[in-house]
Amino acid sequence: MTKNFNEVLRAMEEKERRVKDAETAEDYVMELSDTQRIKVLSPGRLVAKRFFRNKLAILGSVILIIMFIFSFFIPLLYPYGQTEIFYKYDSLVVNYAQANERTDYQSYVVDENIDVHFTIRNRMTSYITEMETTGLKDLPVSGSDGSSYIIRKLGESVYSLDSGAEIEVAHFSGMTEVSSYNTRIKAFLHVSPVGEEFEASFLSAIESNAESFEADGEKYNVVSVAKNAYSALQLSTGKMIFPGTDPGSGFTDAFLEGIETNSFEYNDISYKISYDEDGYRITFSGEASTVLVFSLFVFDAFESGSSIREDYKPLALLSMYTDGEFELDGDSFSVEKRDDGYVVLRGESPVASLSTFVVRRYTGGDTLSMDFKKATEKAILEAEESGQKTAVFSFPLPRMDMDGNFLVDEKGELTAVDTEITATFKVGTWELTCEQITHLIDIYAPPSREHIFGTDADGFDILARMMYGGRVSLMVGFVVVILEVILGVIMGGIAGYFAGWVDTVIMRLVDVFYCIPTYPILIILGAFFDGVKMGSYMRLIWMMVVMGILGWAPVARLVRGQILSLREQEFMTAAESTGISSRRKIFRHLIPNVMPQLIVSATMGLGSVIIMESTLSFLGLGVKHPLATWGTMINSITSSNENLIRYAYIWIPVGLLICLTVIAFNFVGDGLRDAFDPKMKQ
Repeated sequence: MTKNFNEVLRAMEEKERRVKDAETAEDYVMELSDTQRIKVLSPGRLVAKRFFRNKLAILGSVILIIMFIFSFFIPLLYPYGQTEIFYKYDSLVVNYAQANERTDYQSYVVDENIDVHFTIRNRMTSYITEMETTGLKDLPVSGSDGSSYIIRKLGESVYSLDSGAEIEVAHFSGMTEVSSYNTRIKAFLHVSPVGEEFEASFLSAIESNAESFEADGEKYNVVSVAKNAYSALQLSTGKMIFPGTDPGSGFTDAFLEGIETNSFEYNDISYKISYDEDGYRITFSGEASTVLVFSLFVFDAFESGSSIREDYKPLALLSMYTDGEFELDGDSFSVEKRDDGYVVLRGESPVASLSTFVVRRYTGGDTLSMDFKKATEKAILEAEESGQKTAVFSFPLPRMDMDGNFLVDEKGELTAVDTEITATFKVGTWELTCEQITHLIDIYAPPSREHIFGTDADGFDILARMMYGGRVSLMVGFVVVILEVILGVIMGGIAGYFAGWVDTVIMRLVDVFYCIPTYPILIILGAFFDGVKMGSYMRLIWMMVVMGILGWAPVARLVRGQILSLREQEFMTAAESTGISSRRKIFRHLIPNVMPQLIVSATMGLGSVIIMESTLSFLGLGVKHPLATWGTMINSITSSNENLIRYAYIWIPVGLLICLTVIAFNFVGDGLRDAFDPKMKQ
């Protein structure tokens, strides 16, 4: 019986109403001609339906979604970064100051125009020790350059270095030996040709003990080189050397004319000539002047934190044992001796105190009050008298709150609280410690509202590093697996399709990569990266590349086996009959049919890669500090069993994240494997 078009449409609408009105899908039995049957039998829907039937696969998918949100999206909203250091104020016993008795003499420059030879500076301590031992008041000394000085003791712990009366201005050397004469055998030995007058003039100069003579228009110097032996040196070949400023062009001529008298004048200055084995020394007679002052005294400013000018210190030291007064820049100063030491005054106002006891901040700064220095000196001296190595005393120090702010009273002045200070003698120095509110890195802070999982040994927020560490671990897993799949698909596809000698070569290469010990190679590379001090991000990139290259062999073998089976199927015979290229046959027909197995293999391998990365980072061979990974976070607290127990709130959550992620990937991999299995029931 034939039906018209309208009757057919009405029948189809009736079927649709019956489906909608049915209480469940089982209430309606499909016919073979029903179009809905085609949708149910679709391969994609079948795979999805099988996957979603697997409750563990759904659980794994939910966990992975949460992990991705936790690692990639929540950090955008979280206020802390992975390398942000957190600080706190806390009461702590700190190194407050240090004190010691000065035993090395400090030098102060008086005359900057005179440069003291380094040999004198280096020997000053030994010179002063010699004077203190022998009781000398004055000690003449000379430098290796021939300069002469006088060290004078001005008083207790104060010495001056005065320049000598003779100051060298030039040195004349380099004269050529022309001849020599031996008075015992009465014979000449000419080194260079000489004129007729030379021998007679040379003998006359030796007999008269003259230091020079003239012959044939040349001037010669007579030098006694040994017993009964004299040398004649040609003056015109010598050179004048000036350690300082050249006095002028006529200076050398004036010197040559004054050799016979051992003195000469130039520009109204009298110069003295003396001879040594190196040549002539030219010096001038000047007044002795103080160049340096050496002292054990320390200058402590009365006003805490103020500095004392360096040019004022030597003047104060020089006046201590004289009239006690000096002037500087129009201001009058005086040095007064009191019961507790010397005091420098500007007018009637005390400026500085002089003492051989040094009390400074532990950092070296001079910001301590005079009262604190006196109290410290008194306590330490009492301890030394009683033979103690520790001294304890109290002193009012500025009070601070728990935020590190100094507390003030109603007048805005700092308030103080009596603080117990302990001075301990260590290696020649007294270290002063006390309890104070200090700005510290907030390390190993327990979980709190500010830091949900606390902080680690570097003061980093643990939750922030867990999120950023998950980002690195997941990224490493996906990048490495993608590299493995790309290399495996290319090599396995070529081997499976072409077979023959190509397959043999590639499979032998696969065997070689199977034999490579992955962990030893990664350990060697980790040591190499440490040696070249490679940056954290570059190290991460290289680690992913190496892991991807070392792990492509299993994927290649899987693809090769599947393609060997698929290339004999009827659809491939039909594809070959169309004449398409080998590349299209492999990547358009064969590889898509291998994708289900690849997806399962890649998903199952992600967990293994994350475990490998965490293991390498835990061993210190993977990603380096401060870049966060789950492995490095666990490694940071495994130095002792005590840390594992005390800081369990750090490594337990990180370990759970690693376990959950790996298990989730395994659940998803199992679900995909079952979904793609054609033997599974609908």
